[in-house]
Amino acid sequence: MTDSHSEEMRELASLYALGSLDMAEAGEFERHLDEGCEVCAAEVRSFDSVLEQLAWASIVARPPVELREKLLTRIALEATPSKVGEGETAPLPAAHTMSSQPFQSSPSASVSPVPGILTIRASEGEWQETEDAGVFVKMLFSDEAIGVYTRLVRMSPGARIPRHRHTGVEQCFVLEGDLRTIDAVNVSGDFLCAQPGTVHDELTTEQGALLLIVAPESYEVHHDQPRHNP
Repeated sequence: MTDSHSEEMRELASLYALGSLDMAEAGEFERHLDEGCEVCAAEVRSFDSVLEQLAWASIVARPPVELREKLLTRIALEATPSKVGEGETAPLPAAHTMSSQPFQSSPSASVSPVPGILTIRASEGEWQETEDAGVFVKMLFSDEAIGVYTRLVRMSPGARIPRHRHTGVEQCFVLEGDLRTIDAVNVSGDFLCAQPGTVHDELTTEQGALLLIVAPESYEVHHDQPRHNP
């Protein structure tokens, strides 16, 4: 396979493991597996193993009792732009936010034949450059009700993410390449889960990296202003 085709198949394998492919796409990918592609089969097994860990790593939280009333009020009222007050963190730029409502896709996402299921094909979505040079993000899903965002993050060789403190639970799965800190090297198949308040030293990569990150909207850069997660 060419590099571009291999990359596309790896993304398809991750979306298949996440259950994000529609029935036709899933069937086509399963036929590809039945043809004996060991590379894709190994990718799926790797993603399945990590997804099991992700499920157990989640922290169970009971929503506040007033949440239902707030949601009903929000639905009833027409949304209006709001100003960012002093000391608050600005929301993600529009290009980075898929939707303010769960399961509502961006214009570039496929229309799923099954209501309530969001499908983003490997060739869809838009990569946006972040504040950190050489670091790009593709938004997959945003659940603003609980403040959790699912993204693909691509780091070019030599790219860096500065030292920062996590404002909530951050789950990171290394899909490709290498992700380095001062005392550790993480490679394809490795999983990291950072708890709220923990500090990550500067993250770097030598060969480049592709990451799947499930985390809050922002993190706090040490000795700097809060910025958005990749």
